[in-house]
Amino acid sequence: MRTVAGFTHTPAIPTARSSGSSLGRAQAGLVVVGLLFFAVQIILVPRPFGLSTDEVTYLAKVDPAVPELYWTPPRAWGMAVLAAPIAVFSPGLQVIRLYFGLLASVGLVAAFWPWLRVMHPAVGPVAALVFSTTWFTVFFGSLVMPNLYVGLGAVAAVGLFLRAVQAPTWWRTALVGTGAGFIALVRPTDSVLVLAPLFACGLVASRLRRPGVLGAVAVGGLLGWLPWIAEAYLRFGGPLARLQGAESAGPRGLRLSPSNLLIYPRLLDGYPSYCCYGASPAEAGPVSVLFTTWLIALLALALLGLGLSARQHRFLEMLVAWLPAALLAAFYLLLPAFTTLRFLLPVFALLALPVATALIYLPTASDGARRRVATVLVAAVLFAHIAVMLPKAERVLDVIGKGRAEHMRTADALRPIVSGRPCLLMGVGRATSFYLGCSWQAGRPTHRRPPRVAEAQRHGWIVVAVLRKPPPAGSYLASWRLVDVRGMPPESEAYVWSR
Repeated sequence: MRTVAGFTHTPAIPTARSSGSSLGRAQAGLVVVGLLFFAVQIILVPRPFGLSTDEVTYLAKVDPAVPELYWTPPRAWGMAVLAAPIAVFSPGLQVIRLYFGLLASVGLVAAFWPWLRVMHPAVGPVAALVFSTTWFTVFFGSLVMPNLYVGLGAVAAVGLFLRAVQAPTWWRTALVGTGAGFIALVRPTDSVLVLAPLFACGLVASRLRRPGVLGAVAVGGLLGWLPWIAEAYLRFGGPLARLQGAESAGPRGLRLSPSNLLIYPRLLDGYPSYCCYGASPAEAGPVSVLFTTWLIALLALALLGLGLSARQHRFLEMLVAWLPAALLAAFYLLLPAFTTLRFLLPVFALLALPVATALIYLPTASDGARRRVATVLVAAVLFAHIAVMLPKAERVLDVIGKGRAEHMRTADALRPIVSGRPCLLMGVGRATSFYLGCSWQAGRPTHRRPPRVAEAQRHGWIVVAVLRKPPPAGSYLASWRLVDVRGMPPESEAYVWSR
C-alpha cells in the first residue's frame, strides 16, 4: 500500500501491483475492442440506413445546405457540435454513418482508458466489450443521437475524476473539467445526474476531497451549460421557461410513472425507437424471458462487482461509478411519462464497470482447478452475451432500416419536382425534408393556410403537400396542382404550388 498526495492507493485485482506488461496488454485489448466495435457497425448497419427525425434535427443545425427544421426546448448543441466537422460539407448518408461509427468507437476507447489505472487493467477492456456488444449500443453506435455520448462521457468523467484524485496533475484536472463540460454540452440535464454524485462523494469521502478537482468539475459543467443557457435567453424566454418547455415537450410531461418499470424490460426485446406513452405497458411488446434473464444477470453481476471491489479496497471507486448509474436509472425509470430505451444507455455504460470487475475477479480469486472452472464460466458468459446480442442488433437494424427507407424513397420521388429550388414540404417526415434540403411544415393541411406556407409563397418557393386523401372542401390546396409522382408511398398524392 502506498499514499500519493493523501490518496491511499491499494492495488486492485490481483493484490500484487499490476505490472507494466499487464497494463500494456489491457491498453492493446481496449484498442482492439474499439476496432471491433467499429467493424461490427460496418458489418451490421444496413447501407443506406436512413436518418431519424432527431438526427436530421441535429444535422440541419450545422449543414449549410439544409434549413433548420424544428429546434425544441429540450435540444442541446452537443450533437450539432460533434456533427459539424462533417456536416458542414453536406455529405452523403454513408459518410455520416461512417463518421459517427468511427467517432463512437474512438469515444469508447477514450471513455474506458482512465479505468485502466483506476481498477485492475483488465476491467477497462472487458467493460468496453460488454457495453459495446449490447444490441442497443450497436444500434445507436453510428446514429446522431446524444445518449450514447452521455454514457461515454459519464464513464470518462468518473474515471478521470478518480485518476485526478489518485495522482493529481494540472492536465488530469483539466481533463476532468473537459469531460464534465462535454456531458453538459451534449445533454445538460443529464449532466446534473452524472456530476452531482462526484460532488457528493468528494465532499463526504476525505480521500476524494480535492477542491481543485471538484472546482474543475463545476467550471467544466457550467461552461457546458452556457450555450444552452444563452440560447434559452435568446430564443425560449429564459432558462426556467426553457426547462418548463422541455418538461412539457414529451407526450405527458414529467411526473411519477411507476409503470415505466414494466415498460423498459419489454423494450429490451428489440424496440429501440419505442416512444412514448402507451395506454398499457403491453403496447411496448411482450416480456422476453431471454432478455429479462440477461437484465437480472447483469444487475446481479454489477452488485457482485460492487461487493467484490471492497475486498480490493476499491469500494469507493466503484461506488462513484454506481451512484450516477443509480441516479440516472431512478430518474428515467420513475419520472418521465414517456419512455425510450436510449435514455438508459448511460446507465448500462456505467454498470459495465462493476460487471467487468466481477468477471475479472472471479477467476483471479481462485486457484488450481477452481480457477480454470471460473475462467471457463466467465468466457461462457461473455460468449453467450455476444451470441445473443449481435444477432438481435442485426435484426433490429434491418427492421428499423426498412421503415426509414420510405423517407428516402419519398425524397427520391419528389426530387424532380423540387429541382434544387427553395422549397417547403408538408405531410412528410422531417427526414424527407432534410434529404431534399427543404423547409418543413408540421401538421396536416387544413382550411387555414399556415403562416410558413404563406411566407414561402411570397418568396416564390415551391411548396409540396403530400396527402393520403384529397384535401377537405374549401381548403387552400384546392387551387394547387395535383402531380402524378412515381415512387410515392401507396395512396399518397402530391399537391404542388409554384410560381
